[in-house]
Amino acid sequence: MHRFITLFTLVLLLIATAACAPDNLDITPTPTATNTPLPTSTRLPSPTPGGEPTPEPTEVVVELLNGGLLETIIAAAPARFAGGAITWNRNEIENTDEDVQYRDETEGRTARIAYSGAGGDYSELTFGVFDSPEAAQIYYELIRGRLRTLENSETRDIFPLPNAFGGGTYGSDAIFVRENLFMRISVPRFSSTAGNPLVPYARALFTFIDPIVPPA
Repeated sequence: MHRFITLFTLVLLLIATAACAPDNLDITPTPTATNTPLPTSTRLPSPTPGGEPTPEPTEVVVELLNGGLLETIIAAAPARFAGGAITWNRNEIENTDEDVQYRDETEGRTARIAYSGAGGDYSELTFGVFDSPEAAQIYYELIRGRLRTLENSETRDIFPLPNAFGGGTYGSDAIFVRENLFMRISVPRFSSTAGNPLVPYARALFTFIDPIVPPA
């Protein structure tokens, strides 16, 4: 009986304490844990062995140098050209021991090679690669105004334009421009009776050059 009275007394004390508690007492239950993940910080780029973040790859721009085209043409130049009634065979440039002569020009570069015929005929081909079609055209006009053989030059519509054909006491010449490429056929000495060598020579020249620098 004594134990019952004690327990009853404790219950009454608890009820009295709750009734006397202040109104602003926060007795909100503590929230229970959930499975919602907590936010994490943004992951930084993985460092390289040197300690710096790995950079993003950058675009690499590769330019084809004009000299590359000129070297390609000279390297591909055939051992002989079938120019109509005469076969032109690759030879050294007269009065030199050179197979090729290079020359720097304004906004470009030229290369000259030589071909000879069985009867003492002699010719030279000049190729020039320039920084732009405009620069090649300027060089074309310069050469046309400089050569005595082209003082009364004519245009041949059977070949790509622009072109100029001419001849006289100093031999014969034909010049051409295709985009930024200049070409010249020079025949200072021709003993054949087969007529002007320039037209068949030019046909052979474009048969060679078209696969390298296709017409537009």
